Amino acid sequence: MIKPGEILIAKPFLQDDYFKRSVIFTVEHNSTGSLGFVFNKPHGLLLKDIFPHLKNGNFPLFEGGPVSENQLFYTHTIGKKLIDSIEISNGVFWGGNFFELSKMIENNELKSNEIKFYIGYSGWSAGQIDFEMEKEMWLIQQANYNELISMPPNKMWGNELDKINSGFKAFSDYPFDPSLN
Repeated sequence: MIKPGEILIAKPFLQDDYFKRSVIFTVEHNSTGSLGFVFNKPHGLLLKDIFPHLKNGNFPLFEGGPVSENQLFYTHTIGKKLIDSIEISNGVFWGGNFFELSKMIENNELKSNEIKFYIGYSGWSAGQIDFEMEKEMWLIQQANYNELISMPPNKMWGNELDKINSGFKAFSDYPFDPSLN
């Protein structure tokens, strides 16, 4: 069973168009469902691209998941300095007052290794993630948020596979689409 603060790692043969080679940081898992953010898929935009008034918003955006792709979410380690943030586990939080966060950004009070922004989220209804685990779609791993946030996104999936089983690491060297090889 997955717990908030752990990661889901897509198994090497998962062919889902969205979740193939994904690493998902979970923030919620309870009787009503599960919620997390894809941690390793850059969106290609910066925060200031969608909020031009944030001149210091040089934070990359990530594709958090296919649900609510018109909403912004964030995980961070700034804790209770950000009003209304919710602790996930071990000093890692999500959400919080965006107005306060904007002021922190404009005052250069945040470092890129303290916060991560996502467009959309990954969500599962009650029992769905357990069903997917039974179908062996995912691996579960304890997460070190500080290590993950500092890791290059294109290396994350392979590195996390390697931690579980060094034999899996070879899959990360295969092309994403073998037909293009």
